[in-house]
Amino acid sequence: MNSLNAFASVNKMNTNEILAQRFYRFFKYTRNIALISFIVFFILNAINTGNSILYWICYGCLMVSIVGAMQSVLLYVLSKYYKKR
Repeated sequence: MNSLNAFASVNKMNTNEILAQRFYRFFKYTRNIALISFIVFFILNAINTGNSILYWICYGCLMVSIVGAMQSVLLYVLSKYYKKR
């Protein structure tokens, strides 16, 4: 365990760069999920004529898009933070 801690302290810049890259890659993934979910929400909401099943699918898509948007913003901020560090 001590050798791993020594390695991490020597390569602190590399560790932060790796974290920044991982956060940025996951940011792109969650951004795409949020955008697709938002588009599906709009399409299903446009064709919904009072069907309760479509209502719950629309509601689920909206929740996924909101959570994905918040998560992607947080991941983008974290990636920029670790990149500057």
